[in-house]
Amino acid sequence: MNKRIYNDSRMSYLIIEPETDISSSLSMNMMKNNKIQGLLDMECRYTDNKMDLYYEIQGMQCLKEYINEQNINYNLARQLYLDIVQAVLNGEEFFLSENSYVMDLEYIFWDKKNKRTKFCCVPELQGDFQEDIKRLTEELIKYTVHNDKNAVEFIYGIYGLIIDNGFIISDIKTYIKEFKPVIPKNTIYDNKKPDNISVTAMESNTQCLNENNKETKHQKFILCFDKTSLPFNIKEKRHINIYPGDAGEKINEGHIEASVGRSKDCNLILPACFVSRHHAIFYIENENIYIEDLNSVNGTFVNGAKIPANVKILCNINDIISFAGIKCILYYK
Repeated sequence: MNKRIYNDSRMSYLIIEPETDISSSLSMNMMKNNKIQGLLDMECRYTDNKMDLYYEIQGMQCLKEYINEQNINYNLARQLYLDIVQAVLNGEEFFLSENSYVMDLEYIFWDKKNKRTKFCCVPELQGDFQEDIKRLTEELIKYTVHNDKNAVEFIYGIYGLIIDNGFIISDIKTYIKEFKPVIPKNTIYDNKKPDNISVTAMESNTQCLNENNKETKHQKFILCFDKTSLPFNIKEKRHINIYPGDAGEKINEGHIEASVGRSKDCNLILPACFVSRHHAIFYIENENIYIEDLNSVNGTFVNGAKIPANVKILCNINDIISFAGIKCILYYK
């Protein structure tokens, strides 16, 4: 399969020449007429009756170049496989075969703005997804930071799952959801509060205990709304302290949950018709905060990218989190 990069005054493209005539295929029509989350936007162009596929890569970097510069830590490895899962699941909704995804580092691109991976799907490509993702994982292992225990354990666990015969994409999704990273004792946070966000909407308090079970520090994760995205009066909002006895529910030591949605039984109530009754849930686990979309109708987004439903996503300080258009930002205090 031939490829080349083309840049004009306004846009950059990855250009692929398909090996067969795919102009009338169902998958071609699906990709021409829809923007599919997680896939590079594609259009077809003809020169002398020959079709070329143009994939938009403006503002993106080839994944091979990106990981050559910084290698792969746990957060990046986890994000890459989450993106693979979501891209394949999104493609299924448009009748795209997983075998048409090009699982090659030179055809995968890192979206610098949204910090997500985007994939190249070639209609009617007769690949072998299981073999291709196995090779991709073997390549990624070479770039893994081997003093990052979580990264090593995570990616070798993925590899073990893949080399078992008969794995399906939902197996990877389950593995990611159930993987429990080891939390470093001295976690460093960026606690700078952005200037353009002013309204505190949610606080979470956790206590860290030393070996003698004495309280050593008190920490807060603060979720702040962008006022311009709110379809209701901000006076309806209050601070939410996620700890037992207030708004959060303590599941076990070091594990606290707080729900978000339109329902009155949620910890954080968003009275907007486009927010699901039970939209998402935050988890505080051993000093880290995660978010999980509860199969909401209009989705939960982190830094502009829709997250998969029913999968815990590790949040980072200054992440922009959106609940069906209501934007907020997470910071640490």
